[in-house]
Amino acid sequence: MTRLNVGDQCPLFSVKNKDGKEIKASDYIGKKPFVLFFFPNNIGYYCKSEVCEFRDAYEKFCEFGVEVIGASPNSVQSHNRFAEKHKIPFNLVVDEGRKLAKTFGVDGFLITDRVTFIIDITGKIVFSHSALLKSTQHIEESLKLAETLCAN
Repeated sequence: MTRLNVGDQCPLFSVKNKDGKEIKASDYIGKKPFVLFFFPNNIGYYCKSEVCEFRDAYEKFCEFGVEVIGASPNSVQSHNRFAEKHKIPFNLVVDEGRKLAKTFGVDGFLITDRVTFIIDITGKIVFSHSALLKSTQHIEESLKLAETLCAN
């Protein structure tokens, strides 16, 4: 599938979070904007860095009224251990079989691509950023747009 772009409507999805609770796009669309970032897995320097950088910026996202969701193909148990170890306050969701990544067009050859989307309150994708080895850029660029969304 082709990668979704700015201006596209966010597909409706339903996935489980690190606690096994169902998380749906409809939980946010019509209520608040959200960041959905895809990362390959819970191991490795860049993945850990990206998730922990979103963790460190989470309070700022909340100030702007923007929720954060991280998605990778890891299991509920793996996400739970990772979130506990690194004190992750936002939802890490299980992308079983990389179905969510395929829906958003970010299912790479061997791993999920490192791509961040921001979806506005109407469900429209207003930001998309891809940088496999530059995880910091995802957070910096997302925060800039989150602040803009808050101002509008």
